[in-house]
Amino acid sequence: DIISKSSPYRTKKTTKMSTIVCAISGQAPEEPCFSPKTGHVYEKRVITKIIESSGKCPVTKEDMTLDDIVDVKANKAVRPRPATATSIPGMLSLLQSEWDALMTETHELKNALDTTRKQLSHALYQHDAACRVVARLLRERDASRAQVLQLQEQLSNLRFSEAAGGDKMEVDEGEIGLTQEILDRMIECSKGLSKTRKKREFPDLAPVADV
Repeated sequence: DIISKSSPYRTKKTTKMSTIVCAISGQAPEEPCFSPKTGHVYEKRVITKIIESSGKCPVTKEDMTLDDIVDVKANKAVRPRPATATSIPGMLSLLQSEWDALMTETHELKNALDTTRKQLSHALYQHDAACRVVARLLRERDASRAQVLQLQEQLSNLRFSEAAGGDKMEVDEGEIGLTQEILDRMIECSKGLSKTRKKREFPDLAPVADV
């Protein structure tokens, strides 16, 4: 059956669910857990430390292990409201604390945003500088390749010229070369002409004594 909102059973159940507190600290647990052995609700981090140190429930003094506690599902994003929030001054103090926390978080976010912007600007500057360095290196590489090609072409032309000049010198030496026989004949011819030239007389010329 559906229980109406005005039903005392619904009111009683709601009141019990809204007043669940830790059996040790007496405050609303952030991470509640339940022990079927003792029937109490605990703050998990508190009861875990007590079980690890003494191995007994601090309320009933019964022996307990970590296997005796069961996690209670709760929305961890919504923290339980403290007891001070039940009055208007307590609510105002809670709102003031939340506002201060919000302002602090906003300030931290602004600082983080400013730091991120500086880091991004520095990264963009480094990227631009790296791009310029890469472009300069590419230009130098292309210029070096062009110089290498030019030097290779000049070297090949020089080798071709040296080969052609060697062949020409060998041809010239073969054509104008004088053997020993030709030199002897030229010497004999020169001697005969010298003798003939000495015996020749020139009547038109004055004698040597008159000169």
